[in-house]
Amino acid sequence: MYMPYTTNPHLPKVRMDAVRLLRSGWSTRAVARHLGFNQSTIVKWKQRAPSDLRLRTIPTCSSKPHRHPAELSNEFITAVINYRVRCRRCAEVVHHLLVRGGYHLSLSEYSSGKDIAS
Repeated sequence: MYMPYTTNPHLPKVRMDAVRLLRSGWSTRAVARHLGFNQSTIVKWKQRAPSDLRLRTIPTCSSKPHRHPAELSNEFITAVINYRVRCRRCAEVVHHLLVRGGYHLSLSEYSSGKDIAS
């Protein structure tokens, strides 16, 4: 589910209004003081703004990271599912089979993950 870091429904329009003020000659400091935001925020909005001024908003982006550094690869997840479906055994046995099959992951990392194939 898409979850923005703000729930203010008017903020996308406020962002575009700030960019319009900048393009009409206001400084970033003046716009920041006028709207009550930090100057660096106004600069970021200016960078994200579309070149077409007919657009009325700058949408709110999700703050969710693109990927997690400890995320398991799709290849490994597929292997785990295949071993679990084929063997129908506990995590320790499946982990042992994965290690014998050339996959390298500790049992605690394997066991603490979400149950992929219940």
